[in-house]
Amino acid sequence: MTKNIHVIINPAAGKTEPVLNTLNRVFHPAGVKWDVSITQESGDAARFASKARDSGVDIVAAYGGDGTVMEVARGLRGTNTPMMILPGGTANLMSQELGLPPGLVQAAEVAISERSKIRAIDLGQAGDNYFILRVGLGFSGKKVETVSREMKDRFGVLAYTIGAIKALRETDIISWKLTLDGEKQEFEGIALLVDNAGTFGVRGLSHSSKVRIDDGLLDVIIVRDIGFSSVYSIGASIADLQPDPDTFRHWQAREIQITSDPPSVINGDGEIWGETPVDIRIIPGAVKVLVTEEYINQLIS
Repeated sequence: MTKNIHVIINPAAGKTEPVLNTLNRVFHPAGVKWDVSITQESGDAARFASKARDSGVDIVAAYGGDGTVMEVARGLRGTNTPMMILPGGTANLMSQELGLPPGLVQAAEVAISERSKIRAIDLGQAGDNYFILRVGLGFSGKKVETVSREMKDRFGVLAYTIGAIKALRETDIISWKLTLDGEKQEFEGIALLVDNAGTFGVRGLSHSSKVRIDDGLLDVIIVRDIGFSSVYSIGASIADLQPDPDTFRHWQAREIQITSDPPSVINGDGEIWGETPVDIRIIPGAVKVLVTEEYINQLIS
């Protein structure tokens, strides 16, 4: 059966490579019909994905960073049209989360392979915005706010390390008030994360081994500070040990309300979405994504 693939390309993505030529070398010999849309501004990718879905294509592929992937997912949410991720951004965390190949040729081959599988994943919603990876507040939000497009183009993934160093100097302890599925919590900390996915930049590592992208739950994590005890607690959580509750707190919930004193910058999948307060919820199984057979086998083994 001939596949029909629509590729949405963000030309401002972090990688420099001959995208069209590379995709044609994979798709043409396989008899794939494909066309492209080029984004120019925020919202284009979601609009193109929705239009491609309505036209009846078999797959909508996203070439770009995690922001582009998030927009395409938003355009496909609640439908059976699968998304394919072609990593072209600076960090490509979602590609890592789903165990996809880091190279464009190998990722494109997943789209045409008869062995590829479709996995339904959750989507988060924060106010009117959607996210696949996470929402970060406090230090996590400030870090992204300090990283410009120019910095990402110049330094790549290292730009986020530079941003983190600057954010540390500008972030104080914040008082958080949370309502988690109706239960109220109060805590102080330098950072608050609402995770849908676990990957944070190192393939195979996450903030906690409990974070899953298809469990219908969001993982709320508060880090007290960036001292040794907090770093140890994060490591303990990753290793499935008991973290120190005074420095690292972890809850799971479906609906979350967050206020903070002082108000905190909100970062969702690399985009700045204003300041707290914010209401966040999970949309279970909202997006279908193509993954490798090997990845599915690892999940069930």
